Amino acid sequence: MLLLRHASAGERLSSPGVDRFRRLDEAGRITSRQLVWAYADREITKIASSPFPRCIETVVPLAASLGLAVDQHWELAPDSELDDVMTLLLDLPETTLVCTHREVFEKLLGWDAPCEKGATWVLERNGSELVPALYLEAPSDVRAGQRQAV
Repeated sequence: MLLLRHASAGERLSSPGVDRFRRLDEAGRITSRQLVWAYADREITKIASSPFPRCIETVVPLAASLGLAVDQHWELAPDSELDDVMTLLLDLPETTLVCTHREVFEKLLGWDAPCEKGATWVLERNGSELVPALYLEAPSDVRAGQRQAV
């Protein structure tokens, strides 16, 4: 499973109610287009996303290139409970790309795990657990061959 943090969307807005509508900035739109080639060698059969515009916009070019719909899930929103996130992730196929927020990464992997905008963790299943196996830098950095094993 690929767990992707949404691409760059500028600065956080004044309140959570307003911030939920924040969209990708120019750098984020470039990253979202680069995901098409960055993940061309990976089997992706499903795309799940937080319903926030910055997450959906991050995966739309990739979904279009693969002929897939973007399934929106409130469990992937920043204020979701860990149990809800885990239930969803464990129900999804292993070939799913999931786009979400820093807050969800922190709940799943801890606050000290890297999760730069546009970067991805490859998660492997181990029974009822998801184990981080490989951190993939954002696509602009992947071109330079920067991948980290954990």
